[in-house]
Formats: sequence, C-alpha cells, structure tokens
Amino acid sequence: MRLRAIVIRPGDSANDLMKRAALLRQDSVHGSFKGTIRVLEGRDILMVNGNPINIVYARSPSEVDYTKYGIKDAIVIDNTGAWRDQAGLSGHLRPGASKVILTAPAGGEIPNVVYGINHHEISSECSIVSAASCTTNAIVPVLKVMSDEFGIEHGHVE
Repeated sequence: MRLRAIVIRPGDSANDLMKRAALLRQDSVHGSFKGTIRVLEGRDILMVNGNPINIVYARSPSEVDYTKYGIKDAIVIDNTGAWRDQAGLSGHLRPGASKVILTAPAGGEIPNVVYGINHHEISSECSIVSAASCTTNAIVPVLKVMSDEFGIEHGHVE
C-alpha cells in the first residue's frame, strides 16, 4: 500500500507545504525523520524518500477526484474534524474511495470503534466508522480489564 494523496480542508496557507514538511522532519513523539523530504510547491507535492505525496486542497470531500491520483478502492482517513456525521463523511465515498475512518467521535449512526474492544462489530457493509476519541482509546481498554476482572459500578472519566 502506498500513500498517494493527502486531502486538506479549507484554510490552506501559502506556507502549508513547508509547514507539513517541517512537521514530518521533526515529530514530537518519533523524533527526527531519517529519510529525505522535498517540497514541490508549484505542484503541491511532498517527495518523501522519492515517493510523491499529492496535497489536495478541497472545501468538501465531494470535490475530490481520487481517481485523478490513481487511487482505487481507498480507505480515506478523515482527521480534519470538519465532517463528523454521515452526510458530511459520505462525500468521500465516490469513485476511488470505498471506506472512511474518522479519527474523532462521530455523530448519528456512525459506529465509534475502539480496537481491541468492539472492533469485531464492524461489518463489511459498514463504509464509515469512527476511531473514537484519543481519550476513549486511552481509557476504554483499561476500563474493560477493570470491569472484566473486578466489575465497575460507577465511574467518571475526563
């Protein structure tokens, strides 16, 4: 699998590519990137270890033509936070994209999934899922173990 495109929501700036390259070069968790990163500004491309990653600016998911970038049957990971419901996220489901994972809590009928807890509930027919929140992913596995071992009568988590 190869990353072909990153879709950015509105609010892009003239220095966006340079900022993204800088963030990739020095990650606060993983440290310095050991590979090469070049910015091709006129073409909206980051070259990472010789692999082109297209940066696509769009105001809504429905504006993006994934097939233009050679993308077929993709899983789109939406971490913009701009669209968190079925209506907004379904805009990704167009030629080139078949599934969407939201990296924030979802609204409505979209299932919130924590891997290791309820991931088995995802069916092949489910085209949009939420990976829940960082807080949920941090606490739910611990709570599950506590609940399975000792039981939980009441709780409050922030």
